[in-house]
Amino acid sequence: MNRIKHLTSIIAFMLATNVFGAEIIKKEISFFVNHTTANVTGICNEINFTPVNLQVVGKSAYTIKSPFTITIPLKKITSGDDGRDAHIQEILGLPEFTDIIIKVESVKQEAERYLISGKMTIHGKTREFVSYANLETSQTSIIQIDGTATAKFSEYELENPSLLFMKAKDTIEIKYSFQLKK
Repeated sequence: MNRIKHLTSIIAFMLATNVFGAEIIKKEISFFVNHTTANVTGICNEINFTPVNLQVVGKSAYTIKSPFTITIPLKKITSGDDGRDAHIQEILGLPEFTDIIIKVESVKQEAERYLISGKMTIHGKTREFVSYANLETSQTSIIQIDGTATAKFSEYELENPSLLFMKAKDTIEIKYSFQLKK
């Protein structure tokens, strides 16, 4: 009987505060590097998330109730060229480091978009990041999130990839697209 009372209290709290768990049903992150001779895009669809708890603020805005983690396995980032993929994995520290880890600590609405902030770990180096994202609710239970962030090879003490003795630009553009189901 005590368990039922406890469970009822938790459900009542979640409903009263508009907190709900979200299931990630679509996920993609791409990494774009600009090089003088060839631009490179690496894509990863096999991304792992710790549970995401969203909270509705007002009528249609969202925030996170607690931080969550996104894990991107280095071996699952593909650019369409196995040799290039192996070189990228080596630059990112494989086999010592197997993942890029992103800890999302804050989501705040700013006008028509959202400011997402947290920490990103690449090659064992952790740096703070900010990103702007657009959220759309096309169906009542689906939330589409699209955004971008940037990182620099130099910030994470990574070797800039080179081709024909020319190095890529220092900036890595990270684009992401997720669909969450309430």
